[in-house]
Amino acid sequence: MREIKVQQLNEEAFRKYGMYQSLTDNEQMKSRVIPCGSFYPDLLTLDFAQTTLPTISCCHVFRQEQMVVDFMEYHTCTCEGLIALDDDVVIYVGTPDMGELKIENLEAFYVPMHTFVKFNPMIIHGGQYPVHKEEAHLICMLPGRTFNNDMVFRKIEKEEEKGVLIL
Repeated sequence: MREIKVQQLNEEAFRKYGMYQSLTDNEQMKSRVIPCGSFYPDLLTLDFAQTTLPTISCCHVFRQEQMVVDFMEYHTCTCEGLIALDDDVVIYVGTPDMGELKIENLEAFYVPMHTFVKFNPMIIHGGQYPVHKEEAHLICMLPGRTFNNDMVFRKIEKEEEKGVLIL
């Protein structure tokens, strides 16, 4: 398996994949928008194309002995938003190579809970991995039925072709 070192989330490294915002860092939120008292509007925009209405889904993920990457996906027309509710998580992202999903193109990031992460269209991503707890819940924002009408994916069967994320 190919090892992928997990790095701390930072704007410079993550910029090519999308954006992120801590939703509990009031000072950072104040610096990005014009606040209305304690309301911080329009922190991030999500381009859901013009397919269907936005939906809220929940990802329930479990801690693994190893953080194995055996599934990758991307959406051609829409972005995706994630926020971990009850634990820090590790995610992986990358860019397709002429449409191909390759482990070699992935990077991994440590995402503190309550941090909203936006993936741009055409950004490879997949499962999330809890860091401290046995399980975690994440809110996922996508247009309805994206998994049925705008998803390119790859399931990796051979052990030697899989990746493993290293903290």
